[in-house]
This record gives sequence, structure tokens and C-alpha cells, in this order.
Amino acid sequence: MGLLTLVLIVAIVLVIIGIGADAFFSGLWTGAQKVGSNPIVQNITEQGKQFAKEAAQNATGKLQNATIGMPK
Repeated sequence: MGLLTLVLIVAIVLVIIGIGADAFFSGLWTGAQKVGSNPIVQNITEQGKQFAKEAAQNATGKLQNATIGMPK
């Protein structure tokens, strides 16, 4: 796993040097925008946000219920 990571990092650095940092990061930004505008990605993102919100509310509610029953 470490060798694969090293090879990927070296390849990315060589690509940045070869095409220039501006072109590389501009391409990354454009690609990220295209992926972000995909309806499937938007749906998954919304589901993740909803799951996190519900999990936080459940945890908070359980914590409040646990502290209400505790003696002072």
C-alpha cells in the first residue's frame, strides 16, 4: 500500500510539473464542479446531511433523557 501511494504522489507531482499548476488545479476544479452537479451525487449528499442531522438529534435526545433521570 505504501509503494502504491508513493507512485501516485510522484505521478501527480510529475503531471503538475508537466502541464503547470494553474492548468492542473483548474482541471481539478472543473471536474469537481461537474461531479457536484450530478443528480446522483446531489441525492447522496442530501441523504448524508439528513442522516447526520437525525443522528445528532437522536444523540442529543438520548443525552437529555439520560441526564433528566440522574440524581443531583
